Amino acid sequence: MAYVRISTMTPRAGQERRVAELLDRLSAFYSREGGYILGYRLRPHEGDPSRRMGRVGVWETEDHAVHAAQTEHALALRSELLRLIEEATHEELSFTGEPDTPSA
Repeated sequence: MAYVRISTMTPRAGQERRVAELLDRLSAFYSREGGYILGYRLRPHEGDPSRRMGRVGVWETEDHAVHAAQTEHALALRSELLRLIEEATHEELSFTGEPDTPSA
């Protein structure tokens, strides 16, 4: 099983590019941390008027994710990110991920 964290947010008007850059920098940083499996940057699907963005990170354990998120570098990036998003739109979700079982 894996630990999956999903973060979503809506950038303030005109901040979409900067938010995407910060999400990419977070992903690049996390990818070098112990226990990191993979991640995705999320953007609205083509044709979707939503400006909501985010990222998905998959980790071996919750402890790995928490350790990486509490580093000085990650905290600085996340602090900068929070200044560029609409205040009440930031959402953090955590899940236990289980591999799909192929149908018989």
